[in-house]
Amino acid sequence: MRPTYLDTLIATAAANVARLAALGNWPASIDAHKSIVDRIPTGENTVAPGFDAGVACVLGLIPEDKQRLSAILHAAYTEEAIRQVRREVSLGLDTETAWWLAACSVCQQKPVDARDFVLQVMTFQSLATVPALRQRIVRGEFEDMKRRFSVVDGIPFITTRGGLQGAYFLGHDWGVEYKPKYSTFFVGTFRPSLGLEDFAFSGKVDEHGRRLSGPVSGSQQYVKCCSFSELARAIDIIRVHLG
Repeated sequence: MRPTYLDTLIATAAANVARLAALGNWPASIDAHKSIVDRIPTGENTVAPGFDAGVACVLGLIPEDKQRLSAILHAAYTEEAIRQVRREVSLGLDTETAWWLAACSVCQQKPVDARDFVLQVMTFQSLATVPALRQRIVRGEFEDMKRRFSVVDGIPFITTRGGLQGAYFLGHDWGVEYKPKYSTFFVGTFRPSLGLEDFAFSGKVDEHGRRLSGPVSGSQQYVKCCSFSELARAIDIIRVHLG
């Protein structure tokens, strides 16, 4: 059977994901294939998380010599990467930061189907080939990120996609996002650790046996809490660890 356009995109992504993981120095706990390739819908009747900067890299839509920042920010945040974004955001269109922001602007909050994913790819291809359009989008995306969270009692609470990064860029070390789809709080930082390595996370699981609390993919930088009380206990530790 002749491969479809989606089949070609999936094959291309799968062939390049190991290179991206190595470029970003992802921890071994990250399932690189699931993290990237599974973002692409497999057919007309399926949905997936959709396009992001990591997907743009493995599909060759971001120039290969501009992919390192996107690789790091996909699965292995570092303090230097955040400093790089702050430093490069006003330096024009040919920086790693500009390419990352352009790809971020195409992301969606909800899962996408095959048609929407192809539209995302086409949208980014337009951004990649029309500098004036990319410049406007990049500037707007960075400013929007900084408005996608609210500070409550000194804690950035994320209101929409990109808000956690916006909090980082404005000087916050960590932030909290509630995701209604999972009825779960997620806490993230770009520092090496949240300080929760010895935290007693809930042992609750969902109907599929998946844990509702704990490190996401083994990460020390990104965890989930299944209740407000568990989040409050975690915050007490995080505040001591990160300030």
